[in-house]
Amino acid sequence: MTDDKTDHPASRATRLPPYRALLVVDIRDFSGLLGHHHAEVTDRVPAVLRAAFERCGLSEVWDTRRFGFGTGDGYAAGFPAEVLPLLLTPFLRALHEELEFWDRVAADAAPLRMRVSVHVGPVTDSGRELLSEGSGVARVEAHRLLDSAPVKDLLTRSGPSTRVAAIVSGRAFTDAVQSGYSGESPELYVQAPVEVKSYSDLAYLRVPVPTGDLLRHGFLPPVTQAEQPTEDIDHAAGSTRNTAHHVHGDVVQAGRDVTQATNNYTFQRPANVNTGSGNQFNGDNAQYHDNRGTR
Repeated sequence: MTDDKTDHPASRATRLPPYRALLVVDIRDFSGLLGHHHAEVTDRVPAVLRAAFERCGLSEVWDTRRFGFGTGDGYAAGFPAEVLPLLLTPFLRALHEELEFWDRVAADAAPLRMRVSVHVGPVTDSGRELLSEGSGVARVEAHRLLDSAPVKDLLTRSGPSTRVAAIVSGRAFTDAVQSGYSGESPELYVQAPVEVKSYSDLAYLRVPVPTGDLLRHGFLPPVTQAEQPTEDIDHAAGSTRNTAHHVHGDVVQAGRDVTQATNNYTFQRPANVNTGSGNQFNGDNAQYHDNRGTR
Protein backbone atom coordinates (compact mmCIF):
# COMPACT_ATOMS: atom_id res chain seq x y z
CA MET A 1 0.00 0.00 0.00
CA THR A 2 1.30 3.45 -0.95
CA ASP A 3 1.74 6.06 1.73
CA ASP A 4 -0.61 8.88 0.64
CA LYS A 5 1.33 11.45 2.65
CA THR A 6 4.54 10.97 0.69
CA ASP A 7 2.76 11.01 -2.67
CA HIS A 8 0.51 14.00 -1.98
CA PRO A 9 1.66 17.17 -3.79
CA ALA A 10 1.37 19.11 -0.54
CA SER A 11 4.31 17.16 0.82
CA ARG A 12 6.55 19.11 -1.54
CA ALA A 13 5.39 22.48 -0.22
CA THR A 14 7.86 24.61 1.70
CA ARG A 15 7.47 27.61 3.96
CA LEU A 16 7.63 31.08 2.51
CA PRO A 17 10.65 33.15 3.48
CA PRO A 18 9.79 36.14 5.66
CA TYR A 19 8.19 39.22 4.18
CA ARG A 20 10.55 42.16 4.07
CA ALA A 21 10.14 45.81 3.16
CA LEU A 22 12.59 46.46 0.33
CA LEU A 23 14.34 49.75 -0.37
CA VAL A 24 16.55 50.08 -3.44
CA VAL A 25 18.23 53.30 -4.54
CA ASP A 26 20.21 54.22 -7.61
CA ILE A 27 22.25 57.29 -8.49
CA ARG A 28 21.21 59.09 -11.63
CA ASP A 29 23.88 59.32 -14.31
CA PHE A 30 26.48 57.45 -12.26
CA SER A 31 28.24 56.44 -15.47
CA GLY A 32 28.54 60.13 -16.35
CA LEU A 33 30.73 60.77 -13.32
CA LEU A 34 34.48 60.73 -13.68
CA GLY A 35 35.92 57.37 -12.74
CA HIS A 36 37.94 59.17 -10.09
CA HIS A 37 34.69 59.78 -8.15
CA HIS A 38 33.11 56.33 -8.47
CA ALA A 39 34.54 54.76 -5.29
CA GLU A 40 33.82 57.89 -3.29
CA VAL A 41 30.20 58.05 -4.41
CA THR A 42 29.65 54.31 -3.91
CA ASP A 43 30.83 54.61 -0.32
CA ARG A 44 28.72 57.71 0.22
CA VAL A 45 25.36 56.13 -0.65
CA PRO A 46 24.83 54.04 2.53
CA ALA A 47 26.11 56.96 4.60
CA VAL A 48 23.51 59.24 3.01
CA LEU A 49 20.76 56.69 3.64
CA ARG A 50 21.75 56.28 7.29
CA ALA A 51 21.89 60.07 7.75
CA ALA A 52 18.46 60.46 6.14
CA PHE A 53 16.93 58.03 8.64
CA GLU A 54 18.64 59.93 11.45
CA ARG A 55 17.40 63.24 10.07
CA CYS A 56 13.76 62.16 10.39
CA GLY A 57 14.21 60.52 13.79
CA LEU A 58 14.26 56.94 12.50
CA SER A 59 17.83 55.89 13.16
CA GLU A 60 16.53 52.72 14.83
CA VAL A 61 14.85 51.74 11.55
CA TRP A 62 18.19 51.82 9.78
CA ASP A 63 19.64 49.72 12.59
CA THR A 64 16.90 47.10 12.17
CA ARG A 65 17.69 46.42 8.51
CA ARG A 66 18.04 42.72 7.93
CA PHE A 67 20.50 42.99 5.06
CA GLY A 68 22.11 45.61 2.86
CA PHE A 69 24.23 45.43 -0.27
CA GLY A 70 26.01 47.96 -2.41
CA THR A 71 25.15 47.74 -6.10
CA GLY A 72 28.00 49.89 -7.40
CA ASP A 73 25.82 52.87 -8.24
CA GLY A 74 23.28 52.28 -5.49
CA TYR A 75 22.20 50.25 -2.51
CA ALA A 76 19.57 47.60 -1.67
CA ALA A 77 18.31 46.96 1.83
CA GLY A 78 15.66 44.82 3.49
CA PHE A 79 13.75 45.80 6.62
CA PRO A 80 11.08 44.20 8.80
CA ALA A 81 7.80 44.48 6.90
CA GLU A 82 6.16 46.56 9.62
CA VAL A 83 8.37 49.59 8.85
CA LEU A 84 7.18 49.73 5.21
CA PRO A 85 5.09 52.93 5.69
CA LEU A 86 8.10 54.70 7.23
CA LEU A 87 10.13 54.13 4.06
CA LEU A 88 7.63 56.41 2.31
CA THR A 89 7.07 59.04 4.94
CA PRO A 90 8.96 60.66 6.47
CA PHE A 91 11.97 58.97 4.85
CA LEU A 92 11.62 60.12 1.22
CA ARG A 93 11.46 63.81 2.13
CA ALA A 94 14.33 63.36 4.59
CA LEU A 95 16.41 61.72 1.84
CA HIS A 96 15.80 64.72 -0.42
CA GLU A 97 16.93 67.07 2.35
CA GLU A 98 20.00 64.97 3.11
CA LEU A 99 21.12 65.01 -0.52
CA GLU A 100 20.79 68.80 -0.51
CA PHE A 101 22.90 68.96 2.65
CA TRP A 102 25.65 66.76 1.22
CA ASP A 103 25.91 69.00 -1.82
CA ARG A 104 26.43 72.03 0.41
CA VAL A 105 29.13 70.46 2.59
CA ALA A 106 30.89 68.63 -0.25
CA ALA A 107 31.08 71.40 -2.82
CA ASP A 108 33.80 69.65 -4.80
CA ALA A 109 31.75 66.49 -5.30
CA ALA A 110 29.18 65.89 -8.00
CA PRO A 111 25.59 66.56 -6.85
CA LEU A 112 23.62 63.39 -6.27
CA ARG A 113 20.07 62.67 -7.44
CA MET A 114 18.49 59.35 -6.64
CA ARG A 115 15.81 57.03 -7.92
CA VAL A 116 14.16 54.99 -5.19
CA SER A 117 11.97 51.89 -5.36
CA VAL A 118 9.93 50.59 -2.44
CA HIS A 119 8.44 47.09 -2.47
CA VAL A 120 7.43 44.33 -0.06
CA GLY A 121 7.49 40.58 -0.43
CA PRO A 122 9.07 37.29 0.65
CA VAL A 123 12.86 37.11 0.42
CA THR A 124 15.46 34.95 2.09
CA ASP A 125 16.73 36.13 5.46
CA SER A 126 18.75 33.62 7.47
CA GLY A 127 20.18 36.17 9.87
CA ARG A 128 23.68 34.88 9.10
CA GLU A 129 24.66 37.72 6.75
CA LEU A 130 25.06 35.43 3.77
CA LEU A 131 25.66 36.83 0.31
CA SER A 132 22.37 35.23 -0.73
CA GLU A 133 20.30 37.17 1.81
CA GLY A 134 17.39 39.02 0.25
CA SER A 135 17.04 36.56 -2.64
CA GLY A 136 13.66 36.03 -4.22
CA VAL A 137 11.26 37.28 -6.87
CA ALA A 138 10.36 40.33 -4.76
CA ARG A 139 14.00 41.45 -4.79
CA VAL A 140 14.11 41.13 -8.57
CA GLU A 141 10.88 43.11 -8.84
CA ALA A 142 12.27 45.91 -6.69
CA HIS A 143 15.15 46.32 -9.12
CA ARG A 144 12.82 46.13 -12.12
CA LEU A 145 10.80 48.99 -10.66
CA LEU A 146 13.96 51.04 -10.22
CA ASP A 147 14.94 50.45 -13.86
CA SER A 148 11.51 51.29 -15.27
CA ALA A 149 10.91 54.17 -17.65
CA PRO A 150 8.35 56.10 -15.53
CA VAL A 151 10.72 56.72 -12.61
CA LYS A 152 13.72 57.44 -14.85
CA ASP A 153 11.62 59.98 -16.74
CA LEU A 154 10.89 61.88 -13.52
CA LEU A 155 14.51 62.91 -13.06
CA THR A 156 14.94 63.58 -16.78
CA ARG A 157 12.04 66.05 -16.89
CA SER A 158 12.82 67.76 -13.59
CA GLY A 159 15.50 70.23 -12.57
CA PRO A 160 18.48 69.61 -10.26
CA SER A 161 16.44 70.78 -7.26
CA THR A 162 14.46 67.54 -7.53
CA ARG A 163 16.78 65.16 -5.71
CA VAL A 164 14.52 62.14 -5.21
CA ALA A 165 12.08 60.35 -7.49
CA ALA A 166 10.40 57.27 -6.03
CA ILE A 167 8.37 54.43 -7.45
CA VAL A 168 6.26 52.25 -5.17
CA SER A 169 4.94 48.84 -6.12
CA GLY A 170 1.21 48.28 -6.25
CA ARG A 171 1.45 45.88 -3.31
CA ALA A 172 3.41 48.33 -1.16
CA PHE A 173 1.02 51.17 -2.07
CA THR A 174 -2.01 49.11 -1.08
CA ASP A 175 -0.48 47.93 2.20
CA ALA A 176 1.09 51.21 3.32
CA VAL A 177 -0.74 54.12 1.67
CA GLN A 178 -4.30 53.04 0.86
CA SER A 179 -4.54 51.39 4.25
CA GLY A 180 -3.71 54.70 5.92
CA TYR A 181 -0.58 53.48 7.70
CA SER A 182 1.71 55.98 5.94
CA GLY A 183 -0.49 58.85 7.06
CA GLU A 184 -0.41 60.34 3.56
CA SER A 185 -3.12 61.11 1.09
CA PRO A 186 -3.11 58.65 -1.83
CA GLU A 187 -3.48 61.74 -4.06
CA LEU A 188 0.23 62.45 -3.53
CA TYR A 189 0.96 59.42 -5.71
CA VAL A 190 0.43 59.03 -9.45
CA GLN A 191 -0.33 55.61 -10.89
CA ALA A 192 1.99 54.50 -13.68
CA PRO A 193 2.02 51.23 -15.66
CA VAL A 194 5.40 49.48 -15.53
CA GLU A 195 6.72 46.89 -17.96
CA VAL A 196 10.34 45.78 -17.68
CA LYS A 197 11.28 42.49 -19.33
CA SER A 198 8.76 39.94 -18.00
CA TYR A 199 7.69 42.09 -15.04
CA SER A 200 4.61 44.30 -15.14
CA ASP A 201 2.77 46.22 -12.45
CA LEU A 202 0.59 49.23 -11.82
CA ALA A 203 3.05 51.14 -9.68
CA TYR A 204 2.88 54.59 -8.07
CA LEU A 205 5.17 57.59 -8.47
CA ARG A 206 6.10 59.92 -5.62
CA VAL A 207 8.30 63.02 -5.85
CA PRO A 208 8.82 64.96 -2.59
CA VAL A 209 9.95 68.13 -4.41
CA PRO A 210 8.82 68.27 -8.06
CA THR A 211 10.30 70.89 -10.39
CA GLY A 212 10.49 71.76 -14.08
CA ASP A 213 8.30 69.83 -16.46
CA LEU A 214 6.82 67.82 -13.60
CA LEU A 215 5.07 70.98 -12.44
CA ARG A 216 3.96 71.94 -15.94
CA HIS A 217 2.70 68.58 -17.17
CA GLY A 218 2.59 66.22 -14.19
CA PHE A 219 4.51 63.08 -13.32
CA LEU A 220 3.59 61.18 -16.48
CA PRO A 221 5.17 62.34 -19.77
CA PRO A 222 2.83 64.22 -22.12
CA VAL A 223 1.22 62.02 -24.77
CA THR A 224 2.71 62.74 -28.18
CA GLN A 225 0.65 62.95 -31.36
CA ALA A 226 2.10 59.62 -32.47
CA GLU A 227 0.78 58.02 -29.28
CA GLN A 228 -2.75 59.36 -29.70
CA PRO A 229 -5.28 56.56 -30.31
CA THR A 230 -6.32 56.16 -33.92
CA GLU A 231 -9.84 57.08 -34.91
CA ASP A 232 -12.46 54.37 -35.34
CA ILE A 233 -13.62 54.14 -38.93
CA ASP A 234 -16.92 52.53 -39.90
CA HIS A 235 -16.02 51.41 -43.41
CA ALA A 236 -19.44 49.84 -43.96
CA ALA A 237 -21.13 53.18 -43.40
CA GLY A 238 -18.37 55.02 -45.22
CA SER A 239 -17.89 57.46 -42.36
CA THR A 240 -15.47 58.31 -39.61
CA ARG A 241 -15.47 60.31 -36.43
CA ASN A 242 -14.19 63.89 -36.49
CA THR A 243 -15.72 64.57 -39.92
CA ALA A 244 -16.75 67.91 -41.34
CA HIS A 245 -20.49 67.58 -40.81
CA HIS A 246 -22.39 70.27 -38.94
CA VAL A 247 -19.90 72.90 -40.11
CA HIS A 248 -21.06 76.15 -41.67
CA GLY A 249 -18.97 77.98 -44.25
CA ASP A 250 -16.09 76.82 -46.43
CA VAL A 251 -14.50 73.56 -45.29
CA VAL A 252 -11.27 71.89 -46.38
CA GLN A 253 -10.64 68.38 -45.17
CA ALA A 254 -8.02 65.87 -46.29
CA GLY A 255 -7.09 62.35 -45.34
CA ARG A 256 -10.54 61.30 -44.13
CA ASP A 257 -13.26 59.12 -45.66
CA VAL A 258 -16.45 61.15 -45.38
CA THR A 259 -19.86 60.77 -46.97
CA GLN A 260 -23.27 62.43 -47.18
CA ALA A 261 -23.77 65.86 -48.70
CA THR A 262 -27.15 67.57 -48.78
CA ASN A 263 -27.80 70.78 -50.72
CA ASN A 264 -24.06 71.48 -50.69
CA TYR A 265 -21.20 71.42 -53.11
CA THR A 266 -19.17 68.25 -52.68
CA PHE A 267 -15.70 67.93 -54.15
CA GLN A 268 -14.45 64.40 -54.50
CA ARG A 269 -11.33 62.50 -55.44
CA PRO A 270 -10.49 58.84 -54.81
CA ALA A 271 -10.88 57.76 -51.16
CA ASN A 272 -11.79 61.26 -49.98
CA VAL A 273 -15.22 62.85 -49.84
CA ASN A 274 -15.88 65.99 -47.83
CA THR A 275 -19.14 67.11 -46.37
CA GLY A 276 -20.66 69.96 -44.43
CA SER A 277 -22.82 73.02 -44.83
CA GLY A 278 -21.31 75.51 -47.23
CA ASN A 279 -18.75 75.10 -49.96
CA GLN A 280 -16.39 72.15 -49.71
CA PHE A 281 -12.89 71.99 -51.27
CA ASN A 282 -10.49 69.08 -51.65
CA GLY A 283 -7.63 69.37 -54.11
CA ASP A 284 -7.22 70.21 -57.80
CA ASN A 285 -9.21 68.80 -60.74
CA ALA A 286 -11.89 67.45 -58.42
CA GLN A 287 -15.47 66.64 -59.30
CA TYR A 288 -18.26 68.38 -57.47
CA HIS A 289 -22.02 68.16 -57.49
CA ASP A 290 -25.10 69.57 -55.87
CA ASN A 291 -28.81 68.90 -56.24
CA ARG A 292 -28.67 70.25 -59.78
CA GLY A 293 -26.22 67.61 -61.05
CA THR A 294 -22.52 67.03 -61.49
CA ARG A 295 -20.19 69.77 -62.79
